[in-house]
Amino acid sequence: VSTQSTGTKHNMKTLLLFISLVILISAAPVFRGVNIGGWLVLESWITPSLYNSNGVAGGVGEWGFTQQLGKTKALQVLTNHWNSWVSYADLQKLAANGITHLRVPVGYWIVNIEDNEPFVSGGLGFLYRLLGWANQLGLKVVVDLHGAPGSQNGHDNSGRTGPIDWPQPANVDRTINVLANLTKQVMGYPAVIGIELLNEPWTTSIGGPITFDVLKDFYLRAYSAIRAVGFTGDIWISDGWDNNQWNGFMSPPNYYSVFLDVHLYHCFGGDRDKSVAYQNIDYTCQNDKPMLAGLTQRDWSIVGEWSNAVSHPPSGSDYNNFMSNFCRAQWNAYGASGTEAGSGPAKGAFFWNFKIENGDASWSYLDGINAGVMPSNFNFEYCH
Repeated sequence: VSTQSTGTKHNMKTLLLFISLVILISAAPVFRGVNIGGWLVLESWITPSLYNSNGVAGGVGEWGFTQQLGKTKALQVLTNHWNSWVSYADLQKLAANGITHLRVPVGYWIVNIEDNEPFVSGGLGFLYRLLGWANQLGLKVVVDLHGAPGSQNGHDNSGRTGPIDWPQPANVDRTINVLANLTKQVMGYPAVIGIELLNEPWTTSIGGPITFDVLKDFYLRAYSAIRAVGFTGDIWISDGWDNNQWNGFMSPPNYYSVFLDVHLYHCFGGDRDKSVAYQNIDYTCQNDKPMLAGLTQRDWSIVGEWSNAVSHPPSGSDYNNFMSNFCRAQWNAYGASGTEAGSGPAKGAFFWNFKIENGDASWSYLDGINAGVMPSNFNFEYCH
């Protein structure tokens, strides 16, 4: 074989690899999702009746909830909750209104409970049921580790309210083992397309104890552990409330299918929290859309949590009109609607939450659908 023909073959292989990567990148899906929160990880503001009827104070995480009830009663109460909080009909309605993906928060205790921990097992079987439903309806699922050993943010949504002890090496190591185990448990289900390594770690950028050196080292090791069990799907990493940490981190070709998870809320203070309701829409289109479009020096971005909630909503007949406009502005800004959907670094978003008790369109997507507030398809443009 001549040197020239060998070189030609090498160039052809290089070209084919490049074309394959281009096709893979251009074929990245658009995520039009909702979160299935308050289910396998308790949050009292989502299901207050569950707390009230069992005499548990609001704001207590699942650790405190199960500790107060004891394992026998906790298992009875939670089995009923796992069975009833999300239904096939809920998912059917979401799918019928253009939702394509679900982000399902779980706690580490779904696969690993130590003797000194009050958690109860049993949620995994209900997760399997949901994965089967999702497959029947054509919905894809990202399983999100919302609660890690030691608590990564000290909030109830981590499973335990109180100190942030996750950065202790033993807790980080345990989290990696949990992720590998959890991935093995769910990767055989066709609906599962992604695993999120950790939800909302409380980093030094917002006054927390978790350094980015510790967080990045954890991400690298967890990525390797999940790939080692044979999972080839998407791996999500939280930005830790800081967009400036991730340029060039876990980039192709050494890493693939990595998504940076950004959470954007307008009701918890900061620049997004406007005193006039419609200014939130202006901010979404004028600030967040270009901000997300500019995240080109890192892998793909996802807005893994957002809502229609604002600190100063309009009242009366204008309420639903505002919610409808705000919802569409956010879907569009986050890369999920219109002719340019998914064409930039932002590949879509996941509304929080699919429902809450006594909900409306600010936090409950299903209630928003019933009120005619949420879109029935994603062909619309909004931000110009």
